[in-house]
Amino acid sequence: MITMTNGHTATQEFKNQYNQLMMDTFGFSLEKWHNLNVWDDTYENYTIKEENMIIANVSIFKMRIVIGNVERTCIQIGGVATKKEYRGKGYSRKIMEHILGVYPDAPGLLFAADDACNFYPKFGFTPIVDKQPYIDYQLDNIGEMTKLEVLDPKVDQYLKERKQFSKVFDCKDQYAINWFHISNIYPNNIYEIEQLGVMIIARQVNNVLTIFDIVSKEPVTFVELIPHLHFSGINKIKFGFNPDRLSIDYLLEDIQVEDSTLFIKDQFLQQNQYIVPMLTRV
Repeated sequence: MITMTNGHTATQEFKNQYNQLMMDTFGFSLEKWHNLNVWDDTYENYTIKEENMIIANVSIFKMRIVIGNVERTCIQIGGVATKKEYRGKGYSRKIMEHILGVYPDAPGLLFAADDACNFYPKFGFTPIVDKQPYIDYQLDNIGEMTKLEVLDPKVDQYLKERKQFSKVFDCKDQYAINWFHISNIYPNNIYEIEQLGVMIIARQVNNVLTIFDIVSKEPVTFVELIPHLHFSGINKIKFGFNPDRLSIDYLLEDIQVEDSTLFIKDQFLQQNQYIVPMLTRV
């Protein structure tokens, strides 16, 4: 039997078992995210158990997606894992079929590991080229930015009060999944520009600045943002989101993240001139 668990129904025992399955399969755990108590009903786990032990799982993130001012609910597939001794018995297939039965009309997307790319076309998913927005830009600034600790209450406040969204492609209910990325991947890359009411998640590597996200309480433009950035020696800025919301012209380049291919299901997602925001990926 396939059961669904979300943040409102998960027990500590379930979380422990799920984290162990993720660690055994992918080498990471959701323990930090669970401990933040931000897991809500947007993230669902579909599991098969044997003797009350999770043996297989597929998770979904329910996303209210906006593309070109059109909003639809989309499901993002992730956390596809089966305990080693139970693999090859079709458990993942059964769960995928169940999920697509629960959400028969919802557009879908996922990021598949290389060894799973032959699995998802069976369910109507098509691989497409991942994109990243960028601009060529010379930046040598000593602007005023304050580094925030990941558990600073301001971080949570910014995520809850996010007001600015892209019209090209964005997700309207990303609070919980944002917290997963910030707590696990970017805890040392969080900055505040208090004068603008802006939190920025950014990292410089050599002469490239990647701005993974900008969370603002009120609309902000790139021109307003630039004087406050404290980064030097930059000649290229990459964005982990669609920066049309910053009122800026930008280019798109094809990207290939190691061991990750973007798959989509439904014509709603066919327009491939966008990035799936990095802080919304599962």
